[in-house]
Amino acid sequence: MDASLQMPFNSAQVEILKLFSQGLTDQQTEELRKLLIEFRFKLLDEHVVVAATAKGMTAKSIDEASKEHRRTAYEGKPKREK
Repeated sequence: MDASLQMPFNSAQVEILKLFSQGLTDQQTEELRKLLIEFRFKLLDEHVVVAATAKGMTAKSIDEASKEHRRTAYEGKPKREK
């Protein structure tokens, strides 16, 4: 891989570009896409666990909060006088 290619990209991006440069079938590309989505979901899930733990939240408290009604009533736009 050309050294100049590494400048604008991080190491993960360079590795993915190396993989794509070898040519993938449509099926392989779809499999890779699914793996990347699973990886991103895993990272997001880990982040949520860390954030919830830092705030002292539990699965039960999150479930209870999801059932609460916290919205304010919509009053609509004030009518303009003619």
